[in-house]
Amino acid sequence: MIVSTGSRLHLGFYNLRGGDRAYGSIGVYLDEPGWVLEVWRSGDIRVWGDEDIWVDVRRVVDALNIPGLAVRVVRSIPRHVGLGSTTQLLLALGAAASRLYERHLSIRRIALLLGRGTVSGIGVAGFEAGGFIIDSGRRLAGGKLRHPRSVHEIPRVTLRVWFPEDWRFIVLIERGKRGLRESEESMLLTPKSPLPEFNRALRLLVFRVMLPSLIRRDVRGFGSALTRLQQLVGRYFSPYQDGVFVSQEAVEALGEAGCYGVGQSSWGPATYGLATLDSLAKILGRLRDLIDLGNYIVVVAKARNRGAEF
Repeated sequence: MIVSTGSRLHLGFYNLRGGDRAYGSIGVYLDEPGWVLEVWRSGDIRVWGDEDIWVDVRRVVDALNIPGLAVRVVRSIPRHVGLGSTTQLLLALGAAASRLYERHLSIRRIALLLGRGTVSGIGVAGFEAGGFIIDSGRRLAGGKLRHPRSVHEIPRVTLRVWFPEDWRFIVLIERGKRGLRESEESMLLTPKSPLPEFNRALRLLVFRVMLPSLIRRDVRGFGSALTRLQQLVGRYFSPYQDGVFVSQEAVEALGEAGCYGVGQSSWGPATYGLATLDSLAKILGRLRDLIDLGNYIVVVAKARNRGAEF
């Protein structure tokens, strides 16, 4: 069996904490980079192409209580850079294993078994059906986050919108840097309550500017709201990442090059700039004059308005 996924950009939050809810997320599923895996039934665990995923295969085998899996990695997502590689990999392996062993598990049931969706539901929702996504956020238990104990605790899709086919994201991943690993995200387990005005500013940007601009296909309005949202969220988390953005130079260069909106995905270091097909060549040319692109992995991606494929 062959399974292919996209990756996800986490575009920010519309609610950091309000009442018993936290981390209402927005994001978009990308066509690049993605995992392409060949998966077979096996009596043990065998991996070709990327030995580092052996532990992830082991996790799936144990969670689904199956004899084993043989996996060949054809294409991959860079790990721990803010593109949701672990969620996409585990869901791809879990969904393939469920089909191969006729377990008939839903994607959300697989996500629950593999501990996905603790903070954000964008990766799970993207794997399911792609597009631009706003999720429901997480319900807190005693003021803290806990790993979901049922599929109903994984953030649900509040809204899914078809993302314009002629918009592009220029993704820059600074070599030698990485974002926080899941084990390092302990500050998220007890989210602080920001001032009410802060959450209100996030909601106004997302629901009164960003979303209407997307529906109107207004790239300037969408991009401007995205940049402002990213600046607000980045300042909130700056004590944990040594600044508003992990790769400040890349974000600034993308803005100076003419991108309609800029930001950082999750904990980075993946940063991105929004362009259109008509503006892409000019922006890339300016970008080459502003920074040394040899220091970055550069990906030009469009949204993937469909989920993973088998």
